[in-house]
Amino acid sequence: MKKFGAMLLLAAVTLAAPAYAAAQDDAEAGAVAAVQALFDAMAARDGDAIRGLLTDGATFVATAETPDGVQVRESTGTEFAASIGQPGPALLERMWEPHVMIEGPIAVVWTPYDFHVDGEFSHCGIDAVSLVRTSDGWKISSIAYTRETENCEPSPLGPPPGD
Repeated sequence: MKKFGAMLLLAAVTLAAPAYAAAQDDAEAGAVAAVQALFDAMAARDGDAIRGLLTDGATFVATAETPDGVQVRESTGTEFAASIGQPGPALLERMWEPHVMIEGPIAVVWTPYDFHVDGEFSHCGIDAVSLVRTSDGWKISSIAYTRETENCEPSPLGPPPGD
């Protein structure tokens, strides 16, 4: 009887594993899609769309290493959306090879990126994006990122469109 129970348990785990993996893949894809939606809203300079992708208390933290040490610039999601939502130069942020970690309703997307202003390379770095799964889907609760202007590896995505 113990063997039969062990076989049933093994069968249940074997059958459940693909379903769990598919759900995890869907969750990871959803988290990455939320980050990409932010980049798309930035490119469109759409402050309302940006606000819709963020939690109410979202924060943005930019870091840059300088000869005087690490420079830190913080802003709220509201400030960020208002700034990007104004007319201005064309913005393009691209990510590749995102690493996603999910546990229940929280996720982190850690990804290299490059950033272009009016079609010209501006900087590169790492985005560390924290997300929360809500009834409306994944929402960004914070972004911390490095801002590097030198020693940037060429993007595996190649040159941006129009170059």
